[in-house]
Amino acid sequence: MLDLRGQTWWFRMAVPAACREHFHGKTMYMQSLNTGDIKQAMAQRDILEREVRTLFARVKAGEVVSSAEELAEQRGQLYREALAATQQGRDSEALQDLVWAAEAEQDALKEKARERFVRAFAGDNPIDHHFDAYLSFIKLAPKTTAERRGVLNRFARWCFAEKFRLPDITRKNAGRYVTEVIEPMDRSTAKKHMTGLRGYWDYLLVRGHVPGELKDNPWQGQLGASKKRRVERGDGDDERPYTEDELKRLLYAPYPSNMDPDWEPLLRDALTISCLSGMRQAEILTLWVEEVHDGVFDIQQGKTEAAARKVPIHPALAEIVQRRTEGKQPKDWFFHEVADLRDPGDTFGKRFNPFRKKLGVHELPPGKRRSLVNFHSARKWFTTQARHADQPAETIRDVIGHKANKKKDITFGVYTTGASAAQMKACVEAVRLPEPTEAAAEVQSVKL
Repeated sequence: MLDLRGQTWWFRMAVPAACREHFHGKTMYMQSLNTGDIKQAMAQRDILEREVRTLFARVKAGEVVSSAEELAEQRGQLYREALAATQQGRDSEALQDLVWAAEAEQDALKEKARERFVRAFAGDNPIDHHFDAYLSFIKLAPKTTAERRGVLNRFARWCFAEKFRLPDITRKNAGRYVTEVIEPMDRSTAKKHMTGLRGYWDYLLVRGHVPGELKDNPWQGQLGASKKRRVERGDGDDERPYTEDELKRLLYAPYPSNMDPDWEPLLRDALTISCLSGMRQAEILTLWVEEVHDGVFDIQQGKTEAAARKVPIHPALAEIVQRRTEGKQPKDWFFHEVADLRDPGDTFGKRFNPFRKKLGVHELPPGKRRSLVNFHSARKWFTTQARHADQPAETIRDVIGHKANKKKDITFGVYTTGASAAQMKACVEAVRLPEPTEAAAEVQSVKL
């Protein structure tokens, strides 16, 4: 791995056959370490080995390989991480060797590459430098990941305008962003932004990308608790369940003539399932045929830990289940219409929202960006109907996939494993869809 040529040590590694075309046919990757000191050479070798193996993996995967400047930035980050690990070990000799190796690496680089190396080594990176790594680390559902990325991108744009980089985000500057951007938002939206920013900074602190400990997170406690006591007009404008009239329109009214008729079965089947199960949109759309068996929707993944559950299939869904499973293989999608879409949930939403609007199911109060009724209103409708049918709150919670708060509810949060299959079946079957009426069947489409 190390070759001494004259008075200078060189790093050497064989190029895999699958990568040689990218390296112009070369069978060996060579890089001068610009030092005659064996200790410095060994310190640089260990860092370069990790970097070059990653580079080979990216070439094999067909990814776009970074420019020389970006590779220099990656090396600076690797040196920074190695330095942090060595400091924890308190080995002063190894620490000095690593510093010398980093200085030698820096001196060997050209102007732009050297600048990016120095910034990365100092932790002076753009705000969005670690976004992809963070979003990959937290492993949220695709829709939630996209929302979290939007929150972070908005902050990154603000920082770019202010010429702020990671070291510039002090508690004071974080407070500025909260005051100027987050506090004017709707309270629930503001909380989502704060959750995203706190989570990102926790990741940066744990990984050593910014100095400090978790208690030093500049976003902690920035959004104070709402102390408002007086109720004003419009304070109750929260997302709500469908009214009986709205649900009748969505289920029974003539399908809008100016919409693609091929989407009608998908829209109405998915809505019906949500109304009679309380399942989330993503849970419904991503079902496989093998997950619909033995009288249950066997949900294997979801938004939270409690999302994995077996939801009894309502008797009124028998026809939909029969039609959508017949002739399909176990790994086929229950909703085959979305199987080949890159983002089924996003595409479905872009079809469902115009569908409900054209049927007059829409409520947008002044100052709000999101309708108070949407597909999630079906889940709220199920929950409300189950409650009105005197079903236990704990059973409803288990059916819809909510987790008990162990601090507030010790009995049901700690000392029980959840509702029985019979209890969940009774809860689901206690909910009934409204019967169609002539008024619902005669609703005309609303022109947008």
